[in-house]
Order: sequence, then structure tokens, then C-alpha cells
Amino acid sequence: MTNTGLGFPIEKDEELLKINSPQASLGGPYVVVFKNIEERWAIVALTWDGAPRLGIRWFWGTNGQPGSMTHGTWLLIPPSLSKGILASLPLDHAFSGKLDDFLRGKLKGTEL
Repeated sequence: MTNTGLGFPIEKDEELLKINSPQASLGGPYVVVFKNIEERWAIVALTWDGAPRLGIRWFWGTNGQPGSMTHGTWLLIPPSLSKGILASLPLDHAFSGKLDDFLRGKLKGTEL
């Protein structure tokens, strides 16, 4: 992915879900949890080395952040912060429950 910054179409979930670097550790991302188009950031549900996690990245500048070389990557949100971050977002109650089950390992990412 050569442009993962300001020119990136953040409004398109299918494009966000194509960011999958580094492939050796990353599973998914499976679903866009939340995105702020105005501030140009997004949160996704993914797996990292087989563990359910949330990832975040910003889409500004040439390549956005974080990145590795010219590849957009996801910054892992520590598990101890995930619940507080999710509680602060305006998420549908049913979707929020599914995310909680995913993060506790009760639901696979493909089931989100």
C-alpha cells in the first residue's frame, strides 16, 4: 500500500481492512470497530500472534502512522486499555457485546 496517509480513502471500510502488515503476526483485520473521518483515525479488530486485539492508526501525511517502510501497519492497543476505549465510543450495544466476546477469546474474528 503506497498511500496510507491523507490520500487514503478512510471512508471505505474495505480499504481499511486491506492494511495487513506485518503479515507474519497479523490475522485480519476482521472488522472496522470505529473510525473518525474528520480526525482521520480508525480502530479495527484483529489478531496479533493469534491473540484477539484492537489496532489503531492515523491517516495523515504521506503514509499515516504507524508504518513500516511504505506499508501501513496497526498500532496494537494494550488489552488493559481496550475496554475503556470501547466504552468511550458510540457503538451499537449488540456489536459492543460481540467485540467483548472476541477480545475474551469467546468469538473468532471471522464471526464478527
